[in-house]
Amino acid sequence: MKRISFRLFIVFFLAAAVVITAGVVLYWRQVSGILERDVKTHVAAAGEEAASDFNRLIQTDQQVLESIAITVEDTYPWTDSAQLTGFLQRQTQHNYFKSLGVITLDGDLFLSSPRSFNSVFVTDVLARTLEEGRYLSVRQVDPSDGEDVLVQAAVLTHGKEPIGVLFALQQPQRYRPLLALSALGNKGYSLVIQQDGVPVLGYQKVRFSNLFEALSGAEFDDGISLNTLRQAVARGEHALVGFRSETGHRFLHFIPLAMNGWYMVSALPTFYVAQQAQHLTALSLGLFGAIFIIFCALIFYILHMRAYSNRQLYASAFVDQLTGADNFNRMCEQFPQKLAGLNGKAALIIFDINKFKVINDLHGYERGNQVLQRVARVLRENIAPEEAFCRSTADNFVLLLKYDDRKSFRARLKALSTQLRRDCTVEDSCLMIDVAFGVYEITEPIPFYIMLDRAHLALENAKKMAFDKCDFYDDADRRRIVAEKQIENTMEDALKHGDFAVFLQPKCDFATGHMRGAEALVRWNRYRQGLVKPDDFIPIFEKNGFILRLDMFILEEAVRLLAAWKVKGITPVPLAVNFSRLHLNDTRYIPQMLRVVDKYDVPHEMIEVELTESVIFNNLTRAQNVIHRLHKMGFSVAMDDFGSGYSSLNVLKNLQFDSIKLDKEFLSGFEKNSHAQKVIEGAVSMIKSLGIQVVAEGVETREQADFLRSIGCDLAQGYFFSRPLPAPRFEALLKSGGTLTQ
Repeated sequence: MKRISFRLFIVFFLAAAVVITAGVVLYWRQVSGILERDVKTHVAAAGEEAASDFNRLIQTDQQVLESIAITVEDTYPWTDSAQLTGFLQRQTQHNYFKSLGVITLDGDLFLSSPRSFNSVFVTDVLARTLEEGRYLSVRQVDPSDGEDVLVQAAVLTHGKEPIGVLFALQQPQRYRPLLALSALGNKGYSLVIQQDGVPVLGYQKVRFSNLFEALSGAEFDDGISLNTLRQAVARGEHALVGFRSETGHRFLHFIPLAMNGWYMVSALPTFYVAQQAQHLTALSLGLFGAIFIIFCALIFYILHMRAYSNRQLYASAFVDQLTGADNFNRMCEQFPQKLAGLNGKAALIIFDINKFKVINDLHGYERGNQVLQRVARVLRENIAPEEAFCRSTADNFVLLLKYDDRKSFRARLKALSTQLRRDCTVEDSCLMIDVAFGVYEITEPIPFYIMLDRAHLALENAKKMAFDKCDFYDDADRRRIVAEKQIENTMEDALKHGDFAVFLQPKCDFATGHMRGAEALVRWNRYRQGLVKPDDFIPIFEKNGFILRLDMFILEEAVRLLAAWKVKGITPVPLAVNFSRLHLNDTRYIPQMLRVVDKYDVPHEMIEVELTESVIFNNLTRAQNVIHRLHKMGFSVAMDDFGSGYSSLNVLKNLQFDSIKLDKEFLSGFEKNSHAQKVIEGAVSMIKSLGIQVVAEGVETREQADFLRSIGCDLAQGYFFSRPLPAPRFEALLKSGGTLTQ
């Protein structure tokens, strides 16, 4: 083997580190959303269990009361009131009741302990129990102490004719422990309400008179409205919603109970999601690496043994050893015959278990393997003889199913998903499996691996869905990938042939209207296709690393313009250049930048380095070192896109910026929102108090300009003043004095 030089090894290591870091950042952003959906499933299971326990305890107390009623009926007629009262006293002590009583049809009372009841209570309990056969209510007040009590009653009969009613008073404290809720480390609570939202019973004293009124100011997830929630409860349906209020983000699970049309509402905070997301990312990536190594070792072993295999080994190569199902090799072999047997009316499906690694992490690989075996068993039950399925890798399964139309096929997959959740959930756990389906409707005779790729594309889209994770392949997915590939294939030639050009967007001084600088922006005039939007190629260049070279090209073009203006005797203005997050991890960044600027003998203070807010936030220590070195060399540094979602006072406290650029989304909609105006005004005031210049991006209307001028913004950049200009037009603007009309 050729010896690899140490320098080459270092370069390879740094490149791998950049790729892995980028992958971790992107992956971590996805984990929180996926974990939150999983937590909702767990909350639902915990709420269902609490509701079941509550129903069971109510029914148990009712059964006990009905058993006592049989004994009371046997002593009829109750001529000896002392004997009946004594019996009621003993039953009260033995069965956790606060009090027991008998009401005759004439309204006479026999009580386990001396109490006074008004006639309304007696008449109401007697009438409703005789009408419905039983009675249950907690909206009663015990006359002896004024506390709320739960009232249960059963009809007393003699010879199939009603002779009275046996009722029991029960303390609500007996049921309140069941209203405590805990799932995945979160402490929550449950309460019982009527369908109109009026509280019936809570773990603690309820401080509102109507739950729906208390939720009137909450912001619900997924576009759900309070009216929609009311209607679902009125119809007796289950409902699981997330909402935000002043106390944070919570989940609410509405579960119908088995009596009086009551509902149990379980509430659980979601701070667990944020705590676990980063930890889960590290564990998941580690697990992926382990599985990948094991898989590679297994492939090597199979290839090695294949040369010495016999007839029996050849047969076993088509069976998945864990589940006993066909493996991917078998699917590849029988696919043409199976497809022909379905007369071309078929669909190829790929599905896997979302966050399957969580099951392995929390319950071990043995439990995870049991889940996979159950999945295979469910698939066998649902796959017709002319259809086929296999376990591909890990928790990934491939199916070939008969296909008639999309509606009926989607219904079949939904039924399959429901059965998988029901039969394959880990025992003794609130974790319920959640599967996602990617479907390719076979409409043309193309190779199997291409069909598989298309199903994989659909699966990636399905995993992003919140509910009913099932997506059908669309040609738009393929066109998007092809377009990205075409961009990557032409980017080198485009840079070589000068297809990338620098446009300059002026920065206007609010006080004088004069131009005080400009931002260098890239435009791509693609050969035979015209202008390409930056949003269409910049993210691709970020992923493949080409952005490093493009940024340096833009810097050199900006420096070249500054040098040319100096030769022509035109007074220049500072130019701002954006740099990608990838530069922060590149030790060559600052030396390259110095070489480019010094090559044209341009003063360093004429170049402003713009770093996006997200770049700084995700690598604070590295950003601090880079900014310090840039300042030391005379460059000014600006934070771009301030307010786009990563703002941190800690960043402003620790990093020395020369200017802050307010993101245009930060200003969006402030005209009709006085609260937003105060936030913007406060942010500007705070930034200026630190001695930092404030630049407003995306200024498009006079109203925006007037507001920003009034709160003290220094510079403005946007279509209201000027669009990005090609270099010749910008140069003409400089020659004319650089005054922008407003």
